[in-house]
Amino acid sequence: STLVDGTDLDQWRKAMRPNTRTLFLESPTNPTLEVIDIAAVAKIAHDAGATLVVDNVFATPLLQSPLALGADCVVYSATKHIDGQGRCLGGAILGSEKFIQDNVQTLIRQTGPSLSPFNAWVLLKGLETLAVRVRRQTDTAATIAVALVDHPKVTRMIYPGRPDHPQAAVVQKQMRGGSTLVAFEVAGGKEGAFRFQDALKLVRISNNLGDAKSLITHPATTTHQRIGPAARAELGISDGLVRLSAGLEHPDDVVEDLLAALDAV
Repeated sequence: STLVDGTDLDQWRKAMRPNTRTLFLESPTNPTLEVIDIAAVAKIAHDAGATLVVDNVFATPLLQSPLALGADCVVYSATKHIDGQGRCLGGAILGSEKFIQDNVQTLIRQTGPSLSPFNAWVLLKGLETLAVRVRRQTDTAATIAVALVDHPKVTRMIYPGRPDHPQAAVVQKQMRGGSTLVAFEVAGGKEGAFRFQDALKLVRISNNLGDAKSLITHPATTTHQRIGPAARAELGISDGLVRLSAGLEHPDDVVEDLLAALDAV
């Protein structure tokens, strides 16, 4: 496999080989919330006879439609927004009937991944409220970004819904909102980020996202700890970076908690 900077289309083109069969991307990315031009990458894939698989977890089906943009397959961790309350584990693979029959059905038959009836029911119930929850969480995330962007203890703010986002033009073209997540750097590196997180009262520390509760995590010591400092630096994951998943609490309460915790840094 070959890793590329997903926002650089030239890198995608240069990485293509005669035996390339599948391109994979996530957009927005975890945890730096970069947004990749799905339609452009789909064209690169299809021109070479390859397929494109998109991880759409951070956008959800409400904010981005990869299949309509040319992707052949979309994958979700249903544990996140689809469940919405951290109750069960699950996933989903979406594509045309032909794609599923040709590429997924045999694998499922031979390996047997299946949800319990109860977990399947929980996820179906979660889908019923997905639209309402994601709209509220997206609005809250945007409110948080505005409230913290000029704070002296916040040295960098990343939110796809902001006009200063590096891929703002791509966001406008392919997304219907800025995501339910915000990422920002806290002054003081890892120590500053830890002091900030430990001072939070309402927001919970967790690697999960898309939950009814607002959740925060420190990627450098959790989700991306294993890739090492050099790789994290290349990806823009500093020791002070935190990733916040907006929940369903009142936005003012979340902002108040965040501002109070920043005073501890």
